[in-house]
Amino acid sequence: MNLLKDDFISTSQGKISLKTILTGEQNYQLQYYFDEIQLAMLQLLSSLSTVVLQPTVQELKDYLKNGLTPEQYEAALDKVESQWFESDCFMQSKPPTNAKWPDAPITKLLSGIECGTSANAMGLFSEIEQAEISCTDCMHALNYNLHMNIKGECFGPTGATGIRGGGAISTLIAGENLKQTLLNNTIAKDYFNDYAQLDSDAEQRPMWVAPLSGSVYQASKIGINRGLFALAYHIGFNIEDKPCLCDVCGSESEQSVKTFNREKYKGNYGSTKNGREAGAGWWPHPYTPRTIKEEGAFAVCARDQNWQSWQELGSYIVGKETDKATLEPAYIIKQFQYMKTPRQTNLLVGGNIADQGGITGRVYDLYSMPSSLNKHLSKVTQVLDSGLDQKNRLSQAFNKMFGAGYDKNFVGGIKENAMYRFTANAQQIIQRTLLDVERKEATELRKTAVIELKQEAQRIFMGVQRKYQHDLPLFKALVKGESALYRK
Repeated sequence: MNLLKDDFISTSQGKISLKTILTGEQNYQLQYYFDEIQLAMLQLLSSLSTVVLQPTVQELKDYLKNGLTPEQYEAALDKVESQWFESDCFMQSKPPTNAKWPDAPITKLLSGIECGTSANAMGLFSEIEQAEISCTDCMHALNYNLHMNIKGECFGPTGATGIRGGGAISTLIAGENLKQTLLNNTIAKDYFNDYAQLDSDAEQRPMWVAPLSGSVYQASKIGINRGLFALAYHIGFNIEDKPCLCDVCGSESEQSVKTFNREKYKGNYGSTKNGREAGAGWWPHPYTPRTIKEEGAFAVCARDQNWQSWQELGSYIVGKETDKATLEPAYIIKQFQYMKTPRQTNLLVGGNIADQGGITGRVYDLYSMPSSLNKHLSKVTQVLDSGLDQKNRLSQAFNKMFGAGYDKNFVGGIKENAMYRFTANAQQIIQRTLLDVERKEATELRKTAVIELKQEAQRIFMGVQRKYQHDLPLFKALVKGESALYRK
């Protein structure tokens, strides 16, 4: 099976090829049981599209406007070393001689399932049986997910941090259908070259063809095709000639995969502490927003289980500067704004919330965006600012409790629980409000958001007041806090 030619993509209409998606007119829907694999497949397919098409900005605009014919796809494919994308070698490099080469169940390639015994093992799914066996097609989605999305600490001492950093958030431009989404996230080679400023002799061959060597992996030496499929592990899959019903896509298969072997690469990318200190440099992965600090560049990650993506959404689109750091949007956002595509789209924010070796939550949020981010960005930012303002007011109102004379951990727990409920419910309010981003003016959107968010904050605050109305010190403190919440 070849990933650039054959049917390996699971959809609601069966297995299809990348060519079928990019050159057809049907509205296919990806079909995978786990949302993190849906996300990984969008990343993987957009990266494969980049390798095949290698478009300029102008060519990509034309594909988005007029579509892509089968003949155009085949002509582009003729220029690619397609043998590098055969199923038996894609993203699989052989380990060094005498490597330990430990094996593990494929469960480990789904970060929401914890099959370890560490003290901090916290899985989103309690039953390992939910993903014990995979077809050979889904093997590639799982492998890509490991290298790009799963935090190395999930493997303990044998884990490795990939080119994106551990547990990085991804931002993608979601279109009206799967074809448009993949083209929206295909990288324009001329604009990326100007943005990334890689060395002219940067290696383009994938790492399973020309393996990494040395103790430091210099970002400027890694070309776009090499970086999009960068490896953190030598890896191999144990394919059995036994039929299965795949736990990942639900399809029947003549072959099955239950285990894989891995050995981490010994060098360091600039996404790691050792790599930063050695001057490796940050490789600008197209779907990764980054934070730039005095000590170097870091992938943006979900902070903790109480974190909601709307709080940082403005930063993902326009960036943000603070006294200690600068947050830069992912390259793909900059490319989309530069291309000025005249249609409404959505922004997909996805990733795992990691706590050392465990996964405590997931992010998979879709936000409606205006047809022109350059002209109408204030429609989005005013809604987000309303949420952040209301969150700050609610926080100030609860802070009065710390003067009631109780243990700070006790009071802090009350506040944390209430603030979590607000940020979680505000997530839904903001997503719902932004559904009208194309139909309504900025002032009207902001007004709607302010009303709903204020009502939600007041509802949560009054709930806490009622709960502690018989605790006089706390109740008095909460009454004092009303001025922060209700001020105009």
